[in-house]
Amino acid sequence: MLSILALTLKKTITLFVLMGPVSMIPVFLAATEGLDLHGKFRFARAIGFSVTVALLAATFLGTPLLKLLGVSLGSMQVGGGIIVLLLAIAMVLGKESTFKGSPSVTTENGVREAAIVPLAVPLLAGPAAFSYVMGNSAWHTSADLIHVVMPILIVGIACWITFHMASRAEKNIRQSTLDVVQRVGGFILAAMAIEMMAAGLRGLFPMLTPP
Repeated sequence: MLSILALTLKKTITLFVLMGPVSMIPVFLAATEGLDLHGKFRFARAIGFSVTVALLAATFLGTPLLKLLGVSLGSMQVGGGIIVLLLAIAMVLGKESTFKGSPSVTTENGVREAAIVPLAVPLLAGPAAFSYVMGNSAWHTSADLIHVVMPILIVGIACWITFHMASRAEKNIRQSTLDVVQRVGGFILAAMAIEMMAAGLRGLFPMLTPP
């Protein structure tokens, strides 16, 4: 049980850093400009829900789709690790917006749509996050579902809380603080990307696994 909890914690941290909701706070504040506080709260809740649904769908439907296409789990892990590493490098260099793209939202209707496209998907739940959850979706017992599903639920709630708190503290958040958080997260994410690629390579080439 302790190993499952440890794995759940590791996956939760990895997915949270990978999605980077803190680095998306400036995008969130720009998208919700002109809305009252309650409107921003609803927007934050919609983001958390959309991210959770998107990642759960990728977790349970993505792997069968890969099998249908003849793509192995190891290949997915290596490919996803490369994407994650590129994102990590972009975060460290302060070029994350270039890597992910940026939304353009002006109207109230547009703001509601932006909770799904593009802010929740693909800015938060993008190729890197999809690759990670699909590459770590294997389960054999009901207990395994804990470390497969719980990280997604926790991170979805964390995204909601992050943007909810950002709405309240909008006037007190400095861009320099967000930049520091983004770069530290990039270093951590780079290490996790290497781990992900190593796991994929061991799956593709069993001879790389130590005896």
